[in-house]
Amino acid sequence: MNGAGDAPAEYVRALAELSQAGAEVLICVAHDDDGAVASTRALWPEAPILVGNDDTFNPKMNNVRKGLEAASRRVVALCDAGVVFGVDELCRAAAPLSDRVGLVLALKVAVAPENFAAEVERAYIDGHQARFLLAADRLGLAVASGGVTLLSHDTLQRIGNWRGFNRWIADDYSVVRSVRELGLSTRLGDLMLRLPLGHRHWSTVWRRQVRWARTRLRLPVWPLVLWEPAIGWVASAAAGGVALAWAGAGAGVLAAGLAAHTAAWLAGEKWFMSGRGLGFGARAAAAALLREALAPALMAGALGSRAIYWRGADLGGHWNNRGDDTVEKSV
Repeated sequence: MNGAGDAPAEYVRALAELSQAGAEVLICVAHDDDGAVASTRALWPEAPILVGNDDTFNPKMNNVRKGLEAASRRVVALCDAGVVFGVDELCRAAAPLSDRVGLVLALKVAVAPENFAAEVERAYIDGHQARFLLAADRLGLAVASGGVTLLSHDTLQRIGNWRGFNRWIADDYSVVRSVRELGLSTRLGDLMLRLPLGHRHWSTVWRRQVRWARTRLRLPVWPLVLWEPAIGWVASAAAGGVALAWAGAGAGVLAAGLAAHTAAWLAGEKWFMSGRGLGFGARAAAAALLREALAPALMAGALGSRAIYWRGADLGGHWNNRGDDTVEKSV
């Protein structure tokens, strides 16, 4: 956790219930005056909070390292703050782990957006990122995403504990590659765990998407990132419009073609969302179209700088300036 915003009541209560059910819950904060401490203690006075901060290039892993080292159960789950699940969901998420499957990623599914900015973030998380990640996973690519990362304690030790998360600029991608290099497979789980969004500020949503895009561009999967806008609604609509115009179509036909293309695009997204038990109403459709319309601007923002700001620190700059030559460089 980092800040009181990472300790909403629903999330803290879910963690307390997991602990009461027998799970080993370890909450990591960097400093004892972090706002998350008071917010958590108010709801769960005996919460097991670990305090401490390291000095590697990755501020997230600087906070999380002590938790990974303290974890003692047979299965270890690294959870993004705010992802809510119960003990049954946790067991189902971990079920695919085996002698051959060394790691399972349970994607987060954004729910309960309270304003349109939150709805747009939901469109990115549920309708865009999940779609690409699931498709890439089916193709056997090494995909990674925040949510809940599950692996056995033995596998965690074999990859060097926290070091297996710190080899590339993205910790989730690092651990997937580290586990695969053991000869084990990794997979996205079928179960998606809830991330209640609540109220979001537009600037926060946009900065997060730019940060994620810049991070992906500094991983070996960067060609796929550059390809994303080319297969989006804007590019495909433009290509169709040019083709119709070249064939001599009038304004009416062009308008009808754009309407049909948009309807087909939204129907496809609704099919994807409905297949995972997610709603897709008029506001979600508007958010999806805005997401697609902003795809060129997002890519321009991602390519415009190499700075990756996270929690007030430039993760990209720290990655460039790190002194550990044993950490593998990204392509």
